[in-house]
Amino acid sequence: MTRPAVMRNPRVLLFPARCPPHREGGDGSGPQGTLEGPMSGMTVLVVEDDFIVAYDMQTMLEEQGARVLGPASSLAEAQELIAREQPTVAVLDVNLNGEYVFPLLDQLRSKEVPFVFATAYADEDRLFPEAARSAPRLSKPVLPNVLIAQLMRLKR
Repeated sequence: MTRPAVMRNPRVLLFPARCPPHREGGDGSGPQGTLEGPMSGMTVLVVEDDFIVAYDMQTMLEEQGARVLGPASSLAEAQELIAREQPTVAVLDVNLNGEYVFPLLDQLRSKEVPFVFATAYADEDRLFPEAARSAPRLSKPVLPNVLIAQLMRLKR
């Protein structure tokens, strides 16, 4: 379990850098550290600004065999990741610290990367631009089995 480290100011908590959980037979950084599962061979771009949600999602996806690209906590970080590597699918939070994720959609579509929104705004049709309204939306908190099933459908 990751525990926060308390610094001199007792009101400040610093969390260790995000990294994949330790896997038997490896350090999680290479093929030997990857678990086999229904999502083996998939690379999932995770765009989420909440550390705890992103970490939980990363852990859950890796436990299913996926390799996680990110998590990206900003639009710029997500755009940089996509420019460097092609994900199989993407999970997108809509609001990234006040910045909407919608400009990323053109980049994902140009690379033919299917995506799903995992957001508290799932029922807010007026928030979504026309080009984003047909994409699947999952309401937070997203149940792991629902997210996995949706990503597997998108992969096909």
